[in-house]
Amino acid sequence: MSLQLAIFITVIAAFAVSAAIAPVARWLGFRLKIVDEPTGGRKIHQARTALLGGLSPFAGIVVGLIAAYGFADGKELHPAQVIGFGVALLILLIGGILDDRYNLPPIVQFIFPLFAALAVVASGSAITIVTNPFGGTIGLSWIHIPMTRGWSLDFPSDLLSIVWLLVVTYAMKFLDGLDGLVAGMTVIGAALIAGLASSFAYFQPTIALLALTIAAAYLGFLPWNRSGSLFLGESGSTIAGFSLGVLAIISGAKVATASAALGVPLVDVVLVILDRLARGTSPFRGDSSHLHFRLLSIGFTPRAAVRIIWTIALTFGLIALTLQTKGKIFLLTLLIVVIAGISTYAKEKSKKAKS
Repeated sequence: MSLQLAIFITVIAAFAVSAAIAPVARWLGFRLKIVDEPTGGRKIHQARTALLGGLSPFAGIVVGLIAAYGFADGKELHPAQVIGFGVALLILLIGGILDDRYNLPPIVQFIFPLFAALAVVASGSAITIVTNPFGGTIGLSWIHIPMTRGWSLDFPSDLLSIVWLLVVTYAMKFLDGLDGLVAGMTVIGAALIAGLASSFAYFQPTIALLALTIAAAYLGFLPWNRSGSLFLGESGSTIAGFSLGVLAIISGAKVATASAALGVPLVDVVLVILDRLARGTSPFRGDSSHLHFRLLSIGFTPRAAVRIIWTIALTFGLIALTLQTKGKIFLLTLLIVVIAGISTYAKEKSKKAKS
C-alpha cells in the first residue's frame, strides 16, 4: 500500500474510531461515576457531564500510531519513537482518568505528564537543534553521555525537551474551560504541523500522517464536546497539548511554528500566572482570569468566545507557515500583544460593569 493511500485510510479510520468511541466513553463515564458536577463558578455547564472523553481521541490516535509504525524506517521516524509516544499517551490516559475519578493532589497529577515526557525522550525524540535567528542552527547536545543499547543522555537537549512537553501539556490543560475549545485548538495545531510536514521544503509524509491522524481523532470527538454532552477530562486535555508538543519535536524541532499554533494557550497561561502573582495569589490556584473566561465576562457567549480563540490561533498559525525564524519571533511578539490587549480590555470592561 502506498503511503498516500495509507494516509487517507488512516485519517478516515481515526475519525471514525474516535467518533464511535465517544458515546461509549460517555456511557462509561456515568457508569463509573467519573463525571463533572455543575457546581457553578468556573463550571458553567448545566448538567452532570461525563469526563471520560479522552478515550475517544486516544483511540483514534492509536490508529495513527499503528499506521506510522508500519512506515517508520528510521529516516523520518524510528519505530522506537512511535512506541515511546504510544506509551506516553497511555500514561496520560491512566493518570487523567485517575485524577478525574479521585481528584488527585497537584503533585501527584504532575507525575503522569512527567513520566510521559520521560518516555518520549527515552525513545529518542528530543529537540537537538534550534534555528539561529542570525543564520544557521544551534546544536543542543553540549554534553553527550552514551548509555546502553545506543541510548544516551544529552544536555541540555533532553532537559529542554521535557520542559517543552510539560509546558505545552499544561498550557492546553488550563485552556480547557469551554466546550470544544481544546479539541478545536488541537485540530488546528495538528493540521498546521501536517501542512508544514507536507511542504516541499520538509516533505515528511510519515509525520504528516501522524499529525493528520491526531487532527482527525479530535475532530471525531468535537461534535460530542460542542454539544456539551461529553468533556475531554484531564486525560483528553493533557493528551491534546502533549501530542502537539511531540509533533513539534519529531518533525524536526519546529518549535517556533508549533508555538504559533499553541500561541494562544501558551501566552494565556503566562499572562494568567503574572496576573495572579501581581494580585498576590498562588499562580497554581484556579480562577476566572483565563482569556476565555474574560471574554465571557464581557458578554460573549461560550460558542462566540471559542470561535474568537480558534480564529486567532488559525490566523497566526497560517501566517507562521509562511515566515522564517525572524518573522516567527515577530509574529509571536505580536500574538502576545494581541492576547494581552484583549485580556486587559475585557478585564477593565468587566470591572466597570460591576462598579
